[in-house]
Amino acid sequence: MNEASDGSMPTNASRPRLYFVYVLNILSCIAVVTLHTTLSVYTPKPTGAWVWAVVLQSVVIFAVPIFFMISGMNLLGYRRRESTAQFMRKRCWKIGKALMLGSIVCYVVFCLFPYSFFGAEQYVGTGGMIDFCRRFMSNHINDVYWFLYSIIYLYVLTPILSLAVGNKRCLQYMLALCGLVGVLVPLANRLGVNPMYTGTVFNWPLFSTVPLLYFLAGYYLHTYWRPIRHQAAIAAAAYVAATIGMAVLGLWSNGYYRPGGPGPAYDAYVVGISSPFCVVQACALFLLFQSCETRFQTCEVSTKRMLGKVAGASLGVYLFHILFINWTGFGFVAVLKSALATHLVLYAVVVYLCTLAVVLAGKAALGRCTVAIRWMRGIRRTAVRGSHGVQ
Repeated sequence: MNEASDGSMPTNASRPRLYFVYVLNILSCIAVVTLHTTLSVYTPKPTGAWVWAVVLQSVVIFAVPIFFMISGMNLLGYRRRESTAQFMRKRCWKIGKALMLGSIVCYVVFCLFPYSFFGAEQYVGTGGMIDFCRRFMSNHINDVYWFLYSIIYLYVLTPILSLAVGNKRCLQYMLALCGLVGVLVPLANRLGVNPMYTGTVFNWPLFSTVPLLYFLAGYYLHTYWRPIRHQAAIAAAAYVAATIGMAVLGLWSNGYYRPGGPGPAYDAYVVGISSPFCVVQACALFLLFQSCETRFQTCEVSTKRMLGKVAGASLGVYLFHILFINWTGFGFVAVLKSALATHLVLYAVVVYLCTLAVVLAGKAALGRCTVAIRWMRGIRRTAVRGSHGVQ
């Protein structure tokens, strides 16, 4: 997202730009949109369309884990660039401001047009500061913002984590604990181990937070990982294997292969961010694009600028793409959305491009307004100095 892409930009002359981060950022943003245009997966049916939705979910489930990894890679070493006070002020303010802006816009839109957006009927007869605060504090305005709430939590932990990640062994120890408590214990429960035997022994809330695993893994793979021979090919193979594993087992866990077909409720464990397959998939994708950095560095300057510009709009796309998805539309728009709903990949691309265009236009307009305000302030200061000189 924008947070991640900005983090990849140098804060001083000695910090090089990493273009694989831009590419991962853009790819993950498209993946997030795809996840939300394939929500039909949550209503299992013995149809080819539902199977395709499960497959697409398996292909792009890496989206948010990659965002966590990019953030961890960029931010856990912040002490080399800025003070803790600067870090907290800059990062928490930036992401908090984005969360508040997105929540306000969605809340106002849903209150004003409750019948024009899917699921917004609940806003009929509501509206007001108290109702907004209740929904905001419980993430009931736009529930896809859960990532923003989680990343703020990780920012709060970063000053402590940053002291530990400087020691490779310590970081490996934390990764092992997160993998054990957040991934392997839930896997054991899924395989039949009674939770009563693990719920108390491994009741370690900090390390059961899977986002922390990805946050730490991003820093570890960027700082301590040493490239291996044929890394790109091995990483690509691992990504494909993990994706196939998720798709096949995801269908199996939902009963697709049973005579009666899939059950009424969707089981999202296998194709989810706490799945071991997703951990492998996200890490493999990160290493795959990391190994391509030298090739990205040889791209044309215009291409690099375009990557930076598009990656810089990712946070805005994340904030507002759900409005395009949930907008019921009218006339031709409604017919077009209905047609696109059967072409899930094209649907995701169209939603992404539409949201991207609006976000880029908004950023351009805001930039012009900022320049105009600064220009007017400069004229005012000049006039004040001139009046003082005349006196």
